Amino acid sequence: MRQIVQSWMAALAVVAAVAAPAPAHACPQHYETYHAEANSLPCVLDTLLGLWPKHTPEFYETQAEAFDYALAWAPYWTDGLDARGVVHMRLGQLEEARRVMSLRHEVAPEAYASHANLGTLYTFTGDDEAALRHIDTALAKNPQAHFGRETYHRQLVEFLGAAKRDPAVLTTRNFLGVEVSAEDRAKGSPQLYRARGLEDEAIDALVSMITVYGAAEMAEIYLALGELLALRGHPRLAWTAYQRAIELKHPRAKQLLQWQRQLEDRLREEFAAPGRREERYRGLTTHYLRRTKAASELRATYAAWEREQLRLGLPIWDDAGMKAVYEHMGALRYRCATPAIVADPAAPEAAASVKEG
Repeated sequence: MRQIVQSWMAALAVVAAVAAPAPAHACPQHYETYHAEANSLPCVLDTLLGLWPKHTPEFYETQAEAFDYALAWAPYWTDGLDARGVVHMRLGQLEEARRVMSLRHEVAPEAYASHANLGTLYTFTGDDEAALRHIDTALAKNPQAHFGRETYHRQLVEFLGAAKRDPAVLTTRNFLGVEVSAEDRAKGSPQLYRARGLEDEAIDALVSMITVYGAAEMAEIYLALGELLALRGHPRLAWTAYQRAIELKHPRAKQLLQWQRQLEDRLREEFAAPGRREERYRGLTTHYLRRTKAASELRATYAAWEREQLRLGLPIWDDAGMKAVYEHMGALRYRCATPAIVADPAAPEAAASVKEG
């Protein structure tokens, strides 16, 4: 009965939405991305550790029920089609997602969101040519979508296509084309990062791919993020990014271990600096394992809260419901403001970079 009532309420929201102009959300292809991407994101260290609340399957199933009922009343409501297609992707139902997103494209073939949705979907299905075609069309229509982060999505798809044609690509370069030497890892800094022509938005973009767009299991993103962080002078964060890439079986695992040792050499030198001679560098592994355990506990705590809120009828299909969700996420674990460099104040070098602006 609860689910029927929820769906009926969603249908009323549809009537209001059809009658009024659509809100000017920065990321219109799914209503939640506005909350997740425009307002806040997990900080870098939390992203790397998985220390951020993650939606339950029940969350997406409840959305699916509500929007199915709503779309029965207004089958060509584009915002509803956007939401339904993304829910299918989150549940791993890629063929159903393709059906819904293709209908959305038929309804509004010139709309940015129609192409952005399909570009994302075809990235996950591995149809790189189709993904690039739709991403390029979306970028032509709205170059600053996702705060300019969509260009990084394009680079990833192009890289994955090249790797299919020549697997050696995966062992010779990263998808951003950023080269980082042993000396860079020893002397990385915000100044060096900027001198290489890199923008802090690149770090935001990769965090968004992991936490908002469902690429949390893609090793290549963690490798590239580690290179950016090393070049910018964040050895602890870079080490952690490399560790995630290793765990996800990146083919450059041996190199990644070597890069981790280079970063730890830098940290040992810092611990040997004047005034710290009594301290001894003990490595990051124990700290990493402790924090990843905490991440599992946090996600379990959040999942229990979310399931209870769904049982009580939280309207997760509208702004009020999503505001409540993100307020709870923020109360459970702090989040960083965006768009800006997503730095974790728990990491000393990250906190220093925030102070310097």
